[in-house]
Amino acid sequence: MLLNERIEQLERLVLELQAKLADLSKNTEEKNKQPYSIVGGQTNKSLINPYNLQSGKGFKGGTIFWNDTEIGNQPRSQPDAPNRGYHKHGHSRYFGGALIKNVTEVVEYDWDIIPVNQRHSLQFIPEPRIVQEKNTKKQLVDKIGTLDLVFNPDTQTWGCAAYEIDVKKCYLVERDSDGNIVLDSKGQEKKSLFYNDDTNLSSIIWDENGKVWRFLAVYSPVEVA
Repeated sequence: MLLNERIEQLERLVLELQAKLADLSKNTEEKNKQPYSIVGGQTNKSLINPYNLQSGKGFKGGTIFWNDTEIGNQPRSQPDAPNRGYHKHGHSRYFGGALIKNVTEVVEYDWDIIPVNQRHSLQFIPEPRIVQEKNTKKQLVDKIGTLDLVFNPDTQTWGCAAYEIDVKKCYLVERDSDGNIVLDSKGQEKKSLFYNDDTNLSSIIWDENGKVWRFLAVYSPVEVA
């Protein structure tokens, strides 16, 4: 290669480098460093803590501990009877969130196949069987469902719909808008048991022939001569 050709080649290279430097200076000087991410790098899998009660302690970091026996318990093994529980919490609009009507369910499990100590750890293996009961159509259904609740707009409280009344424990009562028991003209609370062995003090009586409870119609506000 002739000397003149070599000089021309070097001159072109110098011009290219000068253009690159000018471009870098234009895009980097007096500018903040742009953030960027590195995808696919090595990570410590032990720092991943899945909140899975059935995954077994030690699996990718462990599980939630609900009581003191689960701390030293081996994965998927029978725990001892707990002496101390954790995760005490409540549910309100400000704390934990209010329980949602028609979503919150209650279930009854067949505890005969589940050791008593596992009822508090919830690490069931296998999953406990739901108890079944026959409905009015003689069909077996699982005993799980949403709470049947009734809202009282005066007291702004929820009550449970009753399907069974224990006559010896249930009271007939009248309350005012503040929830206090109303008093009669003698200053006595308007509260009485639904049933009493003494028919003079009872509101209902058992009909052995009809096999039903019947109301006693014996009260009159006016004395009969």
